[in-house]
Amino acid sequence: MFNKTVQSMGKTFLIAAIFLTLNVSTSSWASSGSGGINGDKAPDFISQIGDNVYAQTSDVTIKLEKKLPKAEEEWPNSLETAQGTMKSSQNPDDYEDLEDPFAGTEKDIPILTDPLEGYNRWMFGVNETIYDAVLEPVARGYRNTVHEHLRIGIKNVFSNALAPVKFVSSLLQLEFKKSGRVLARTLINTTVGLGGIADVAGEEYGIEDVNEDFDQAMGYYGIPTGPYIVLPFFGPSTARNIVGRTADALLSPGSMAGASMGLNVGISAEDNINSASFIVDDKKQLEESALDEYESVRDFYHQYRHGLLKK
Repeated sequence: MFNKTVQSMGKTFLIAAIFLTLNVSTSSWASSGSGGINGDKAPDFISQIGDNVYAQTSDVTIKLEKKLPKAEEEWPNSLETAQGTMKSSQNPDDYEDLEDPFAGTEKDIPILTDPLEGYNRWMFGVNETIYDAVLEPVARGYRNTVHEHLRIGIKNVFSNALAPVKFVSSLLQLEFKKSGRVLARTLINTTVGLGGIADVAGEEYGIEDVNEDFDQAMGYYGIPTGPYIVLPFFGPSTARNIVGRTADALLSPGSMAGASMGLNVGISAEDNINSASFIVDDKKQLEESALDEYESVRDFYHQYRHGLLKK
C-alpha cells in the first residue's frame, strides 16, 4: 500500500514537473520573441507550403485567404522600381508614338542668322527708347481720342491702297485666284465701300483679303532671307525684306502719283500710329513677360514671315 502511494505521488510529481518545465520554456520563448533579454530574432510565423500561405501561432495555425507575393516576383510600384534599381514592366516602345507637346510645329523653318547681333541689339534699344518716349504715348492718346470704328476704317483704307503691291506679288507667285480677289475687293471697296473705309467685299460677299508683298514673291522662288537686320524706326527686317520693302514702296499710290517726300512720310506716320493703337497693350505685355525681348521679337518676326510663305 505504501509503495502504491509512493508511485502515485511520484507520477503526480513528474507530471507537475513536466508542466512546470513547459511553462518556463514557453515564457522564455515568448519573451525572447518580443525582444527580451537575449534579444534573439523572433521566429518566422509565416510559412509557405506549396501554393498556400500559413500564419502559425502558439495556439493555432491559420490558412491565409490571400497569397503573399513570392520573393522572385517584381512589384510594379515598388520603391526599387521608382529608384531605377528594378526594371518596370512597362514596354518602352509604348512611348515611341507619343508627341512632345512642347515641340515646335514648324519643323522646316530655316535658321535665321544674326551676324550683326551687336548692332541689332543697339538699334533695337534705340527704337525701343523712341517707342517708349514718343510712339506709345501718342498711340495711347490716339486710341483714346479716335473711335475704334474710325480707326478700323483708316486701317481698311491703307489696306485697300496696297492693292497694286498685292496684285503684282500674287501674279509673280502664279496665284491667279488671289490676283482676282485683289481686283474684286479693290473694285467693290473703292466704290461701294467709300474709298475702302468699309470692307464691303469681305463682310457682305465673303471675299477674303490677300496679304502678299514682294518679299514673299522672292521667297516663292527660293531666294533666302539673308541675315537679320534691325532698321531705324522700321524695326525687324532681313536682307531680302529690305529689297522687298523698296519694291513695295515703288508700287505704293504715293510714289506712283509722284507725291512729295513730306507727304509720304506723313502718310507712313499715320499708318504706323493707327496700327500701333491696336497692339499697344499686347506689346506692353510682351515687354513684361519676355526674358529677352530682343530674341522674342526676332523669333516672332521670323516665324511670322515664314508662315506667310506657306499660305
